[in-house]
Amino acid sequence: MAELILHHYPESLFSEKARAMLGARGLPWRSVIIPMIMPRPDTIPLTGGYRRTPVMQIGADVYCDTALIAAVLDDKGSGPTFFPAASRLAAQTLARWVDTELFWAAVTLRFLPSNTGSFFANSEAAAAFAADRANFSQGSTVRRLPLEEALPRYTVFLAELEAQLGDRRRYLFGEDWTIADFSTYHLLWFIHAGGAMAAVLAAHPAASAWYGRMKAFGKIPGVAMTGPEALAVASAAEPAPIIGGASDLADIPVGALVDVGPTDYGVMPSRGELLSCDTASITIRRSHERTGVVHVHFPRHGFGVARVHGDNA
Repeated sequence: MAELILHHYPESLFSEKARAMLGARGLPWRSVIIPMIMPRPDTIPLTGGYRRTPVMQIGADVYCDTALIAAVLDDKGSGPTFFPAASRLAAQTLARWVDTELFWAAVTLRFLPSNTGSFFANSEAAAAFAADRANFSQGSTVRRLPLEEALPRYTVFLAELEAQLGDRRRYLFGEDWTIADFSTYHLLWFIHAGGAMAAVLAAHPAASAWYGRMKAFGKIPGVAMTGPEALAVASAAEPAPIIGGASDLADIPVGALVDVGPTDYGVMPSRGELLSCDTASITIRRSHERTGVVHVHFPRHGFGVARVHGDNA
């Protein structure tokens, strides 16, 4: 199997979700640390514009968004599936709600002045991060929650989490983990990384015990790799073939030049030739002088496809 290469940075909450999934399945991986803010000269050649973190690379295939990364990892390594049939709908629904709705409460709570901890090295780094994220948020269709909404939302969720785990089950839906465990974990990890809200979690013993089990997965490190080394891996590889590629978009056929990007925030798109679009995922082909031809993959849920016409091509 080709090496799993994770492009991430330590403070990223969705990167922690990916790190925990890799650790849970006992998978070796290579770690490419990327800048917290733009520019990212060794990442954008792979993605073509997609700015969210993390990105997982396997040879000349690039996987965007942890929802798709989870699906890719599910048949690798060992351990329970992330998507058990008996609880798939409930687990996926909870995971998507946490990753989108509860996420904005987590952002508000993590960046309280009392809870930033060591997230920023200094005031200059904090200002640069704020400016970068203001640019990142352009075109967003969601809003950051004020504290008076974020704190009650999280407080209620913690109480519900405690009740769910109160029968001493190991994971949210029983003895085995699901994708919902990893989505919920990374939000708690982000909120409590600053230290100021430790007592809030400690007041929920069942949730705290579960959190400790999940946190152990994220402590398994990857082997360091540089960005240029990862680009060289892509350049030397061929993307996996697309079997039976088709488009379910009536007005955008396979072969069309398209922009693909998130539909809620961080909407900067990636441009390439459409290879496949179905109910599960979207794949485009693109090339760069530093990577050669790569296939960039996105989940269908939460992403849009727009055809590039005329002078915009």
